[in-house]
Amino acid sequence: MNRYEEKLADLAPRIMGAFHSVGKRHAEHEQLTMRQFQALVIVNTSENLSISAFCEKLGLAASTGTELANRMIASGYFAKQSESPDKRQVYLKVTPHGLQALELRKRDMIDLFARLIEPMSAEERQTFAEAFDTIWKIISRYY
Repeated sequence: MNRYEEKLADLAPRIMGAFHSVGKRHAEHEQLTMRQFQALVIVNTSENLSISAFCEKLGLAASTGTELANRMIASGYFAKQSESPDKRQVYLKVTPHGLQALELRKRDMIDLFARLIEPMSAEERQTFAEAFDTIWKIISRYY
């Protein structure tokens, strides 16, 4: 193991712990589990995501992922669409209800970050935001 991996493994839980200590456990309006939220994000950021690709991106067995997708469809967060002539290839799409749930979660995150950075100086806030931007730029090159 190299020192970067060890450092990241040490820091990631600390950072997540800081977010959890500042944030609310669950917003009153929020009915999504973390897995459902992850599913919404994955489908929303992917074009033409098949059920098998959905399962793969979430790291779920086909039966578990299909069950999750079907629950999300039944709850009105996803819709199925078919673009192939034989209708056997089905893709998932986020519905307006799903987009609304994502928007509510985004507002909750804005509130969380507002509480987190409130005690920081203007310079620390800028550095903090730039650090996230840098992390995203690096990650997006590979994933």
